[in-house]
Amino acid sequence: MSTAGRLLEDMRRAARGVSQEWLQKKNVQFLTVGQKRLAGMRMPVPAVIAYVSRKESVAAADLIPEELPFAAGGGPHMKTDVVALVGTPRAFGLEAGNVIIASDQSYGVCTLTFVKNGVGYALTNAHVGCDIAGGGSFCGLSLVEPVTNRVMPVGPVIWSSGLAPGQVARSDAAVARADSFPVDPYQIFGVQQPLAGTSHIVPGNTTYWFMWNGVEFNCAYPETIAHPAAIDVEGMPIEYDNFWVLHMTKGASAPGQSGALLCRTDAGNSVIGCGIVFGGSAPNLLFAFSFDEVFNQIYAALP
Repeated sequence: MSTAGRLLEDMRRAARGVSQEWLQKKNVQFLTVGQKRLAGMRMPVPAVIAYVSRKESVAAADLIPEELPFAAGGGPHMKTDVVALVGTPRAFGLEAGNVIIASDQSYGVCTLTFVKNGVGYALTNAHVGCDIAGGGSFCGLSLVEPVTNRVMPVGPVIWSSGLAPGQVARSDAAVARADSFPVDPYQIFGVQQPLAGTSHIVPGNTTYWFMWNGVEFNCAYPETIAHPAAIDVEGMPIEYDNFWVLHMTKGASAPGQSGALLCRTDAGNSVIGCGIVFGGSAPNLLFAFSFDEVFNQIYAALP
């Protein structure tokens, strides 16, 4: 083992040795071995770091010592540091804005995750969660992890608004039951604050935005469709009605964005879900249904 490797292992051993005691101190959440910070800047100084829920004045018994001996019997000492956490430590679940893939290899975006009667659900488009070319059969949905691109099963689609040639679609939504993966209800991937409520798209100059895999896209100037319009879905023309056409103002519309939750930011930085994206005319136009009516219908239909 290299000198650096031995140093790291010695530090880990010392940190483990005090972990039971330090985790009893006020606000301490966990310990790591890394680099000491000075005025927010990392220094080339190894340190045992105590991550705390918040920094505040504490009693002497709860203070983290400035140094820690490598061995219980004394000897050389190493530096310590205290770092405040921004958020609560937790396992990440499926969120709105995450990329998902169906068992028929259709890609899209998770519109929203929520819980009803103790069961987690994930919402997306019907043409993402169902095999439309295969007669509309329900698929299984999986999360494509943002960093690793690993495909993690979520669960089966259990409800769909339905899409079929010869029928006019006034909605495009499907819901999967999250049997195999946890959900973070009403959270949007890449956005700190949770969804505060739902509404609908309105004409005017309001700027709307959506997240795709942590990237923000903006659109505005919504126009309501005046008649049923043929939209290509998996190679089949399906007539859609009662939807909105929006103009991209930041980023381009593109395949793979289907299912994204169209939001606006209200006074007080509240996030309001206003639309469910289902298509567009790349790169400048986006198609979406107003969200509140769609979600209310879905929620009422679930057990």
